[in-house]
Amino acid sequence: MKCADCIRLINQVDRELSHEEGRQLQDHIAGCRHCQSILLQEVDEVEVDLSKPWPIVSASDPFTEKVMAEILQVEEQQQESLRRKKWPSRLWKRVSITAAILLLVLTVGVVSSPTLANYVTSIFSESFIVEMKRGGDLGFSQKVNQTVTDQGIVVLVDEILVDPLKMYVPIRFFTVQQKELEASIEFENKDNRIFLSDKNGKYIGTEVDHSYDFETLYLPKSVPNDLILNLKVTRVDLRDKSSSKGEEKVNPIYGSWHMKIPVSLEKSKSATQTIPIEKTYTSPQGFILEADRLVLTPIESKLILSSKMSEQEKARMESKAEARMKVHNSLYPDKVTAQEVRDSIRTNATVMWEIVDETGKVVMDTNGADGEFYGPIEPNKKLTYRTVYIQKAEPSDLLMTFIPAKLNEQPATFTNEGNTFVLKSFRIEPDPDPDSDTSASGYVGIIEAEINYHKDNLVYYRMDAVGLGSVEMEEDDLSKDSKRPHISTITIRNFPKGKGRENQPVTITASKLIKRYENVDWSFDIVSPAH
Repeated sequence: MKCADCIRLINQVDRELSHEEGRQLQDHIAGCRHCQSILLQEVDEVEVDLSKPWPIVSASDPFTEKVMAEILQVEEQQQESLRRKKWPSRLWKRVSITAAILLLVLTVGVVSSPTLANYVTSIFSESFIVEMKRGGDLGFSQKVNQTVTDQGIVVLVDEILVDPLKMYVPIRFFTVQQKELEASIEFENKDNRIFLSDKNGKYIGTEVDHSYDFETLYLPKSVPNDLILNLKVTRVDLRDKSSSKGEEKVNPIYGSWHMKIPVSLEKSKSATQTIPIEKTYTSPQGFILEADRLVLTPIESKLILSSKMSEQEKARMESKAEARMKVHNSLYPDKVTAQEVRDSIRTNATVMWEIVDETGKVVMDTNGADGEFYGPIEPNKKLTYRTVYIQKAEPSDLLMTFIPAKLNEQPATFTNEGNTFVLKSFRIEPDPDPDSDTSASGYVGIIEAEINYHKDNLVYYRMDAVGLGSVEMEEDDLSKDSKRPHISTITIRNFPKGKGRENQPVTITASKLIKRYENVDWSFDIVSPAH
C-alpha cells in the first residue's frame, strides 16, 4: 500500500473498511511514521516526537468498552452543544467519525491521546475544498469564537484555518435569537475592510480572495508568527429571495462590526518544509519563468512559480493592442485606447507544470497547487519538475465581414493569426434557449464552418457579431493532432428572422485569442526533504 492509498482510507474511516483494507492499512501504518502522524492528528492535536519508536499496545476488551463509552459521552455532549448553538449543520463533520478514528487507532495498535474530551471537530472538515478539509481534519484550525453585534445582527468568526501560505476565514451571520441569516460582506467597497497586521499594529500586505462562505488571504513570503486579523465592517448585505420574480434582492444594513483576532503561525510553520529552487528559464516565445521554492505545509504543497514577458514579447503585445484598438474603434461607438486594451490582458502567463518521481508518476502538478489532493511526497527521493505548456491571452484583431445568405452559394474564407476560417453555409433557427438575456429575437443564426488552427492557437474569446449579439463556436473535433480542418458550428445570438437581415453584411470580431505553447523544454531535479 502506498501513502496516498493509506491517507485515502484514513479519510474514509466514517465508513466500514473491508477486512483486506483494514489489514493493508494496519501493515502500512505499522512501518510508516508519516502515516502514523496523519492518523494521530486525526484523533487529537497531541504533539508526538516522531524520531522515537512508537510503542505498540494491545487493547483489552474492557479497555475498548470503556473508551467507547467515553466516546459516546463526548459525542452526546458535542451534539447537545451543536443543538444549542444552532450553527449550520452542513459545516460540521459527522461526530461519529471520532469513534471510527479511535477504533481504527486501537485496531492498528497505535497509542492514542487520553484527552478525548478535548477533541473538537473542525468546521473545515466538511469543506468541499480539499486543502481546507485536510487542514481541518489534521487539527491545524484555530478556534476563535468571536462575535460582535449591532443593528440586531451577530457577525461570527468561529474558527480560522491558517498556514504560511494562506488563511481561510469563514464569516457567519445570525440574529440575536441565533437564527442564521443569508447575508454577506462586500469587501471591495469602502465600507468594509479585512486585513492583517503584526502584534504591534503594522499593516501586512496580502492578496484577498472573496467568496460567499469565506475569505482567503494569501500571505507574503516573510510573515511573523504572531498576527492580528482585522475585520472592520460598517455594512452587511442581507439577501432576500422572496421576490415575486424570483430575483434575489440585497438589503444593506449599516452599523459597526469590528474585530481584532489574534492568529498564530507557530504550529503550522513548525510543520512546514521549504525546498529552495531559485531557477529561471526563458521560453522560445519570450516568457520568463522563475521557480522560487517548493513549500510543503500542513494544508497544501505549492510550487512558488511566477512568469513575466520579456522586453521583446512586451513589444509584440503592444503592437497587438494597437491593432485591436483600431478594429474596435472602427466598429463600436464606445472608443477605447491601446492602454485600455493592454490593461484587459494579463501580463503574466499561465504555466502548466508537473513534478514526477523516479518512476514517472506525477506527485504534484499545477492543479494540485490550486488545491487538488496529490498525496504525500516521499522523503529523500529525486523529483523532477517539467513544464507541460505555457498559455497566454493576447488582443485579437479578428475581423470577418460577410453576407450570411450568400454563404449557401459561395463559401467565404478568412485568415487571422495563422488560422483559416471557411464559412460554408447559413441558416436561421429558433433559439434553443429562448429565455436567454442575449436572445431578444427568439432566433439564432447558424454558420457551418471549417477551421484550420495554427498549432499554437487554442481558441478565440469574447466573439461578437457587431450590432446583433454574442457569438459562440462549438467545435466537433478539438484534436490538436488532427490534420483535417475542425468542423465547427458558429452561432450568432439574437439574429432577427423575417426582416432580411441575412442579406446584409455581418461582421464578427473577437477581443482575445488564447495561445498555448507546448514546445517548452524546461525541467530540473529536486530532492524531496526528510520528514
